[in-house]
Amino acid sequence: MLFERLHRLGSRAERLLMYPSRFEVSANGTDGQSWESGLLRKARDEYNVKLKPVEVVQRDSQDGTWAESYTKLLAFNQTQYARVLQLDSDSTLLQTMDELFFLPPVPLAIPRAYWLNHSDNILTSGLLLIQPSNFEYARISKAIDAARSKEYDMEILNNLYKDSALILPHRPYIMLTTEYRYRNHKDYIGSEEEPFDPESVLKEVKFLHFSDWPMPKPWINPSPSVREANMPQCIQVPETTSADCRAQKLWLGWYEDFAQRRVDVCNVAGSASRKRRMGKRAFDLDPTYEPYFE
Repeated sequence: MLFERLHRLGSRAERLLMYPSRFEVSANGTDGQSWESGLLRKARDEYNVKLKPVEVVQRDSQDGTWAESYTKLLAFNQTQYARVLQLDSDSTLLQTMDELFFLPPVPLAIPRAYWLNHSDNILTSGLLLIQPSNFEYARISKAIDAARSKEYDMEILNNLYKDSALILPHRPYIMLTTEYRYRNHKDYIGSEEEPFDPESVLKEVKFLHFSDWPMPKPWINPSPSVREANMPQCIQVPETTSADCRAQKLWLGWYEDFAQRRVDVCNVAGSASRKRRMGKRAFDLDPTYEPYFE
């Protein structure tokens, strides 16, 4: 879905998808009719994506959600490229970011997790501009091998690059969807004086990352009660009887757009007969492989 958006927005960067080697893909479709193989061929043939099979990097973990998150760090080993921009798949690309490839040389450029304690200066792994090299990948591999049970990709990046990475401004490069659930936007805006206008702010955002716990990730359909309990609330306009519901409408629209693009691009939803034919896994699939492009 990110590749479709890159294609539609006219990004000039080459696109590379590292996918689990257990998925088969051939030049002419002789690999069979599996859903994964079909999507890989579509990425290759329609969106000009280069495909590279990799072994998923997995470690024993207290949280199975992140047990394979180390795999995204294989981007540090893609030395055929001068730079790699890695984007998390639980996201929506709103604007191209090709300009990042022209930043000064540095092993890693990365935004801070603006939603966490500012004094900790924590980096977020949702968006990474990487300068691949054998040296950096060796450091990454060593850190993965030594990772403790609660250390995942984000912890490794902070341990290695917290004091040396080039910091990308989170505004406009990454915003969490949960921002529109808040009443106080100082952490994102950077000021208590600047007003937060939902429509104006959205126009500048380039990369929207879905994070709305306890809402599930956008490829999982929540119950109506969960959605209603966690969506942004309308704000009463002072000295009027009107309510400002723009944040709520935009937030709901992001989830509806993601779901619709899964239908249009990935052919995930469909008739009851197709659901029975493909089974539950195809409709609740968590995309464990990440898109990379240079």
